[in-house]
Amino acid sequence: MSTILLLLIKFKYLILLPIIIIEGPFATVISGFLIATGVFNVFIAYPIIILGDVISDSIFYFVGRLSHNSITKWILYFGVTSENLENAKKYFNKKSTRAIVASKFIHGIGVSGLMVSGMLKIPFLKYLRVCLITDILQFGVLLAIGYFFGQAYARIGIYLNDYAKIMSVLAVVAVLLILVKVFYNRSKKSKANGAEKTN
Repeated sequence: MSTILLLLIKFKYLILLPIIIIEGPFATVISGFLIATGVFNVFIAYPIIILGDVISDSIFYFVGRLSHNSITKWILYFGVTSENLENAKKYFNKKSTRAIVASKFIHGIGVSGLMVSGMLKIPFLKYLRVCLITDILQFGVLLAIGYFFGQAYARIGIYLNDYAKIMSVLAVVAVLLILVKVFYNRSKKSKANGAEKTN
């Protein structure tokens, strides 16, 4: 967490793209915070963020597309369980567009859904279009969350010394990351509860 913040402050846009590819949601919230405090420019950071997540989505798509039954075990290293994979396949066969959107928003499907898109050979341009629209909305919200907290910090920053500023930045970012993590965990829990009720 603090490492990502320090890297972004030091290397700015040079390191933003690879960090987004690896840790999109958390890095986006931090980027919103840095936009509010004047470190980042929103017109530069936001396109890089979208590009980074599109690259990440594309990687998972092609991993799934190049995977066959004989190497299905290999993709389990990405944190995909066999149960998640089968559930995602069923859902994708019925409604591919909604399934892609769900894969982006619902933590329980996540990587499984993106890989299944490739395994089922959903047209890449269609997949890319849905992911792009979803990314613009999803990461716009995350960026706004970080920006909102960043503005609040900037208003009281003149009353703090340098050490206090650094500690405040780390504390606010920690709270933001916890909130994002709680949101994803609740989404996962809600999905599990819904599955139990249907059974």
